[in-house]
Amino acid sequence: MKNYFIVSLVKNGILGGGMTADEQAITYHTGKLTVPQEYRHLVMRYDEINEVTSGRMFLLPTVTVMKKNGDSYKFAVFFGRNRLIETLRAHGVNAA
Repeated sequence: MKNYFIVSLVKNGILGGGMTADEQAITYHTGKLTVPQEYRHLVMRYDEINEVTSGRMFLLPTVTVMKKNGDSYKFAVFFGRNRLIETLRAHGVNAA
């Protein structure tokens, strides 16, 4: 079963899009042509994620996904940040 979240990737600005969480990974996706190709369909498998932390950027709730290879991605989560964190925890991800 997939869970859907309204998020924006925070990378040189706020890049609108969405995130899905399924049994193998969370995936950020956007159809915006101004977003670099490497970020348009960003798959982050649960076993590749080292840690997820929550925070704030201005007034927006955020989560930062830190992968085991050192890559880090910050997302503004517009609705359901706690639900996203609980979903990650359910898949064995260390989420604070």
